[in-house]
Amino acid sequence: MSCTSEEIAEKRRMAIERLNARKKCLESQTNSSGGGKAATERSNVLPAQAAAAGANNKTPLTISTFYGGNQSSFGKSSSSFQAKRGPPALPYAKPAQKNSTPSKVAPVFVRTVTCACSIVSDTRFVVETNGFNEQMIDIFKQIPSKSYEPNSKKWTFEMKDYSLLQERIATLNPHVVLGGIPKFVMQEFASGPKPKPSRICLNAIEPSLVESLLGFQKEGVAFAIDKGGRALIADEMGLGKTYQAIAVADFYQQDWPLLVCTTASTRDSWAHKIRQLLPHIPVHSIAALNSGQDYIGECRVLIASYSMMERCGEKLLDRGFGMLIFDESHTLKNFKAKCTTVAMALAKRARRVVLLSGTPALSRPVELFTQLQMLDGKFCSFKEYSTRYCAGKQSNFGWDATGQSNLAELNLLLARKFMIRRTKDEVMSELTEKNRETVVLDPSYLWTNEEVEGNMSSYAADYSTSKGRQREEALIKYYSVTAEAKAPAVCAYLKEVVKENKKFIVFAHHHVMLDAIEKSLSKQKVDFIRIDGSTRSDLRGALVERFQSKATCRAAVLSLKACNAGITLTAAHLVLFAELDWNPSTLAQAESRAHRIGQADNVTVRYLLAKKTADDIIWTMLQRKQETLSRVGLCNEDFSDASSVQAPCNAGNIEPFLNKSLSPGGGPRKGTLDGFVQRSSPAVPPKPQPTSSTNTKENACFDNFLSPDDDDDDLAGLEL
Repeated sequence: MSCTSEEIAEKRRMAIERLNARKKCLESQTNSSGGGKAATERSNVLPAQAAAAGANNKTPLTISTFYGGNQSSFGKSSSSFQAKRGPPALPYAKPAQKNSTPSKVAPVFVRTVTCACSIVSDTRFVVETNGFNEQMIDIFKQIPSKSYEPNSKKWTFEMKDYSLLQERIATLNPHVVLGGIPKFVMQEFASGPKPKPSRICLNAIEPSLVESLLGFQKEGVAFAIDKGGRALIADEMGLGKTYQAIAVADFYQQDWPLLVCTTASTRDSWAHKIRQLLPHIPVHSIAALNSGQDYIGECRVLIASYSMMERCGEKLLDRGFGMLIFDESHTLKNFKAKCTTVAMALAKRARRVVLLSGTPALSRPVELFTQLQMLDGKFCSFKEYSTRYCAGKQSNFGWDATGQSNLAELNLLLARKFMIRRTKDEVMSELTEKNRETVVLDPSYLWTNEEVEGNMSSYAADYSTSKGRQREEALIKYYSVTAEAKAPAVCAYLKEVVKENKKFIVFAHHHVMLDAIEKSLSKQKVDFIRIDGSTRSDLRGALVERFQSKATCRAAVLSLKACNAGITLTAAHLVLFAELDWNPSTLAQAESRAHRIGQADNVTVRYLLAKKTADDIIWTMLQRKQETLSRVGLCNEDFSDASSVQAPCNAGNIEPFLNKSLSPGGGPRKGTLDGFVQRSSPAVPPKPQPTSSTNTKENACFDNFLSPDDDDDDLAGLEL
């Protein structure tokens, strides 16, 4: 078969292009792999062979020969020809061989077992694993102080073997990773158990004061002195923290002047106690800071409220107080507040700092950090603390420290370095009993008009459908309108309480509830006192004394926020809560106004709860927070043990408080009102109630209801 001269020229041109492409390919392979002699020789031979092929056809290899007389036409034909045949194959090339070794190796995923270590006693630590590894278990068994608990499936070791365990587990990396104990924790427990402080220091304290102290109070004073006068006395409410603080202050008189920061309602009480327990201090040396214009240059003891401390921060810093006592120190939980900033500056300059609080953390471990920093500024950083004990993590909105973790270790660390805490059950076996009850209010009194009923339904719906900050605001509004809805039912219940002819205390939060109670008692001609945020501080002491000493004064109507601490009302044997608070510590403090040293009879505490109101949500929240604080050792109350009592009902019976919502195990959920004893339904059906917005899923989503920086301020605003 003969070819035209044009076809021969086109074939030659295509051959040259393929040869050049092949040459470039071989050169690139040579550059990447270091080259090879055979490849170089082959690249040199190919052009010569092409030239020889041209010589056999007697056609000189010129540009005109390659492209022919009409270059454009050949370009067009070659393009169509190449398109039909596809990409040209490289000539003289061996068939491609499959490489048995893939160019990219698939990644191999290794399951990593994580070991988390935490302190469980002064001498031992526990290792918790999230999986099984045979070599890891073999290492555990080789540690001399090993101990395995079959029930919890956890390994514990002595502190002295911690370094040995670290070294051996490191050899299993990355299959096994050991999460270590922070350095600031190891420094505290490295020395082993610490002996109890000696009480010989009590000889340097006012003898009459020492004689008035009980045994556990002397132990608290010795503990604070053993810590160099920088300690947190966190005894339960009613165990005499004020006495212990004054005794510690007397021991460190050489470091005075002394500044006592407390709530406005207890400022006068502190001045009275110091004059009574330390008679050697001249009366004119004890002063109270009432305004920013007061002169404080000569006083040895200055007593100020937290608000005045904030306003007069510069003046107090200039005075140079060598010893500080912060009563109700949980007030300083918000490190962003100006009051806390001033307190931190004062504590940094003072040699001795004593913190007093029956509830150091109201709801979360993060609330303790500022108080610990005031005692020891070099203890650890906020990130170290929050990562270890607040499950701290980075979120889309910044660093999140609202959780909790390693609470058992935190409890041990606090007791070892900062805090001494005793409960009433531990140290006051002779103290009277406290019985807690829940009272289901008569539902027929709740819905006084259609507007209130409509508001309740609206806020319940808003709460169930909203999220984040809107959800919080919805609950605050729901909480506020609940007070209005409950007020008639609370007053109806108080009519029955008055018939018992006993002294009682009523706590409430909103003015609408306090006003309704006051009006009801006045109508029944009951002699009572009322103390709320608007009551002048200089009048509070006289009102408390009247209730305590006057037999005809039957009731004390108190603000839950203004009077939950700092006053003694042991004349009452019955404590009523017309409204709830979402901090269990606030309620526990309020209960202790009557259940404390000096109480001669048993105390009954009753929570007045209303069906299908904000009480449903808040009571569940209380259980969750109380459990968290109990694990840290900062709350020994158990609100779930309250017995259920019915309120007198004008229909003869009362409707069950909540539907019989059961847990997966078949019983009522612990920590919720669902677990109360159910009663028979009333004979006459009550008016239709709005659908409750409370359910398990909603409660689970409400773990971070209000941040520690906001909750008290938002609630206080409602009352003011």
